[in-house]
Amino acid sequence: MITKIIHQIWNERKQNAWLFLELIFASIFLWLAIDPLFTLVCRGNLPKGYTPEKVYRVKCDAYNTKKDFLNQLADAFDNIPEIECSFIAQCELQPNPGGYSSSMLAIPDDRPDSLIDWKVARFYNIRTNEKSRFFETIRAIDVKTGKVLQQADYAGSDGAYLSRRQAMSLFGTTDVVGKKIMNVDHKSFTILGVFEDLQLLNYDEYTPIVLFCNNVDNFTFGEEIYFRLKDSVDEDEFKKKFESEIMPKYNHGINHIMGLQSYMECIDKHDKQYNITNKYRLYAGLAGFALFCAFMGVFSAFWIRTNNRRRDIGIMRSVGATKRRVCMQLVAEAVILVTVAFVVSMPLIAHYITVEGFAEPLAKVPTWIHNDTPDQSYLHNRVVPHFAIVTAIAYICISAIAIVGALLPAIRITRSLPADALRE
Repeated sequence: MITKIIHQIWNERKQNAWLFLELIFASIFLWLAIDPLFTLVCRGNLPKGYTPEKVYRVKCDAYNTKKDFLNQLADAFDNIPEIECSFIAQCELQPNPGGYSSSMLAIPDDRPDSLIDWKVARFYNIRTNEKSRFFETIRAIDVKTGKVLQQADYAGSDGAYLSRRQAMSLFGTTDVVGKKIMNVDHKSFTILGVFEDLQLLNYDEYTPIVLFCNNVDNFTFGEEIYFRLKDSVDEDEFKKKFESEIMPKYNHGINHIMGLQSYMECIDKHDKQYNITNKYRLYAGLAGFALFCAFMGVFSAFWIRTNNRRRDIGIMRSVGATKRRVCMQLVAEAVILVTVAFVVSMPLIAHYITVEGFAEPLAKVPTWIHNDTPDQSYLHNRVVPHFAIVTAIAYICISAIAIVGALLPAIRITRSLPADALRE
């Protein structure tokens, strides 16, 4: 049967030539439209490593907020039954690119700096005491126990917590609690715990992170307070209570609470500020437009091609071919045409990727906003898997369109009498 189908396609080569060219262009266009969306979807579906739901930021007057005022709020939150735990943060932490810096870390030894194996890390400063519970509030996971990491009450200024990736980068293992690391100033820090990697920003990838401990008393400009509501608390009801009972109680003098902002709102605000949300929508729209164009072009082309074969279908039916056999032959012709066109388009796409590289949707976003060094441990950052997956998606989409375009009119024609088909 395959030989007959190939002969049939060859015999109609003049009629199939334009269709073949259209399939090549549609394959390239669809592949290039799916590529950036694939990267964004892969990044957007990485496990966050923490639970942002039910976490809120207390919006205070940043210019006048004082240490005593934040400590007073932290004390008050201890006595509010709806609040599970809270922490004092420097800046907006994750959603704020100004909340972290880059640093070089190493394992302490006596070798000269030029011989020490320094590793790059993002670092944050977290405030620590018996009331500021960073890990419990965001529910970061302890690598060792698989449960929420319990923060030390008094970590001191020489304590640090590492992400899984940071621990593996420095030591090659996550069993590093109690070991030492040092920064570029050769100050040593004792590792107090290792937490699962955090996706700090939407569509970012995991990066090596170290959290240096600072006592709450080491107050600098820009501190804020975050808290987590208990799972059973109704968020809308608590917001009303906060605005009517808590805010008036603590708004006096130069200290001023302006309201609450959920952690999810912080992240959304950041994404909108740097057009990350718009980029996602843009590439999703482009992929949808490409699918629509492919559907209109390829679907209509195969619909017309099948309708023009009414006489052939009538002859096949008159000599005993079943409806199923006729439909299967037309579908097989469509699949063969799509497959050959797709194979021809692959060298062109591969050449483009070699010259331009894969689409990087966040390429123009400042490098301090997201990790600009692709991590090769993810499929979408490795050349062969990335190319294969996008190719498979594009091939499945265009094949499905071609099959539907050939099958629907074929079913309608085979339902009529062979004499009617021959007459037309």
